[in-house]
Amino acid sequence: MFYEWLMNQVDRDDPIGDLANDAQRDPKAPTSGSVTTWRRYLTRHPGACWKAREALEEAIGEYGACR
Repeated sequence: MFYEWLMNQVDRDDPIGDLANDAQRDPKAPTSGSVTTWRRYLTRHPGACWKAREALEEAIGEYGACR
């Protein structure tokens, strides 16, 4: 699942690592669901900036390449 993959990225020193760390600290972050769930979540999250959404799209690309 995407969340598990993302949590394995917390030690990265790049925007995907930042996204993973933010998700780890966010009690409302979706821990299940598809990448569509994550896109929807960040779109509706009032604190998510465009850089977070950009990092998510990059993460989704990497996640898809690993599958």
